[in-house]
Amino acid sequence: MPYNEEETKLYLITPKLKEWVERKWVNMEYYYTNGKILIEGDNYKRGERKKADYLLNYNNTPIDIVEAKDELHHAAAGMQQAKGYAQILDVRFAYSSNGHGIEEFDFFTNRQTAVDSFPSPDELWARYK
Repeated sequence: MPYNEEETKLYLITPKLKEWVERKWVNMEYYYTNGKILIEGDNYKRGERKKADYLLNYNNTPIDIVEAKDELHHAAAGMQQAKGYAQILDVRFAYSSNGHGIEEFDFFTNRQTAVDSFPSPDELWARYK
């Protein structure tokens, strides 16, 4: 039975981000909004908060978004979403993965490519600088 998105993150994607995790430079389920305020009569409530699956930082500098999809989706299925998050958060790299394949979008070169693995923190920082 294929993994759902949460299982894909836990068993397939997070282990591939090992160097980032070891340095504690990964923010999983990174919420970047508080949710839209919805007014109902004299009351209000917050709508759903928006979040990215992973925000990767180099030291304290956000540089990368990773959007996860379940195994039934193509690795690139979350790329548009990842690029949108990256633009909102002003990061220069966006990734989409189903745990097996990885797609990268580089805002410096404006190119999307399939890659074999996530870059290490130092590799990505060198490209960022």
